[in-house]
Amino acid sequence: MKKLSLRLLLMLTLALPFIIVSCSKDDAEPEELIPKLDGVYIYGTNTVAASAVEPAARMNVAQLDPGKVPHVETQDGVYGKFMYIGAGSKIKVAEVVGGVGTIYGAENGGKKELGTDIENVPINDVVIHGTLVADATEIAVSDEGLYYAYVDINNKSFVIMRVKANMIGDATPGDWAAATSLAQKSVSKDSSVFESTVKLKAAAGYRYRFNDGWHAYNEDGVTTVMSSLGVADYAAAWASGKNDLGFFLDNIPNHAGGNILVKLKYTAASDTWTESKLTDFSATKMGLFGNAYKVGDTEANWDNGYDLKTPTKSGTVYTWKWTDVSLIGDREFVFLENAKWEGSYLVDFSMATSNGSAITDGKVKDATAAGKEYHNFYVATEGKYDITLAVDGKTNINTVTIVAK
Repeated sequence: MKKLSLRLLLMLTLALPFIIVSCSKDDAEPEELIPKLDGVYIYGTNTVAASAVEPAARMNVAQLDPGKVPHVETQDGVYGKFMYIGAGSKIKVAEVVGGVGTIYGAENGGKKELGTDIENVPINDVVIHGTLVADATEIAVSDEGLYYAYVDINNKSFVIMRVKANMIGDATPGDWAAATSLAQKSVSKDSSVFESTVKLKAAAGYRYRFNDGWHAYNEDGVTTVMSSLGVADYAAAWASGKNDLGFFLDNIPNHAGGNILVKLKYTAASDTWTESKLTDFSATKMGLFGNAYKVGDTEANWDNGYDLKTPTKSGTVYTWKWTDVSLIGDREFVFLENAKWEGSYLVDFSMATSNGSAITDGKVKDATAAGKEYHNFYVATEGKYDITLAVDGKTNINTVTIVAK
């Protein structure tokens, strides 16, 4: 066997990685690496960052509720972060000021208590909280999940709550009195998904809320808004049909009613929340409703729906058809689920894309264009018509086609 030359041995040795640590004479644990950039960092075992120097460890300033005193969106020293934490994790918080770092834990690893039993934490759910103490025991997190971590480095307080999503508002079954929970579908370092089928009301508003409370922390001068999602402008969102979620104070509009599969997703890379809604209209009975039609010699009078029926389905599109409908001139109608106003799916002229020869020729049009008060379908020309209503359960886009016979 040939011997390795001294030069080759030196080259092999230099190719090996070295980790240089600083230890005391009594073999204490090596000193932790601390970022040079001033700020607050949260990290630990089995979470998004194992050390403070990893980019995912850095905390952003917490978004505050501008509707509360002192009416600001951020405040120096107040931080917040959504982050994945695995089961049995041990968490630390590091603060860097002027290049000098301090590593914090909490006495006994923090306390687990009902938020409403803790001053300034209006969350009706168990949270981990306490006071940050330098070189103290790591903060203990037992259950896997998506968490929201709040840190006020000014007074060294912290709150860590596992995110449990729900919906609340006049579009939901419990109105504003009781939230409707969304089940956790999946959770990972990259994303978390909450999903459930919810019976929602049409033309109404709602909010997504985390846990049973509006704020993760609330006191004079510091009130987080990170416990509920809304939109920047309700009217704009309604008009566009797109809900761009954020920590805004306006409620989220809901166009379609019915049994809707609601999916709320958090994406870690962009630190954003998005929703998707898929409505199942399979069992939804729709019919014309108003005073513009007659069956035989009997004229309707805003009482009974015309020919209530369930739809046919193709992909995500549900379609209802009515043929040879006798419409009365100078009368109005809408499409209404079960011919009942409360909690029903409603389509008027303003809520649909309308086409067909009757629309093109102006025989049926928006009632407001005829000087009426509401956006009902207005019959300008009496006669018989074929009428089709199609609803895309994915986009909630309504399409009405009316053809004169």
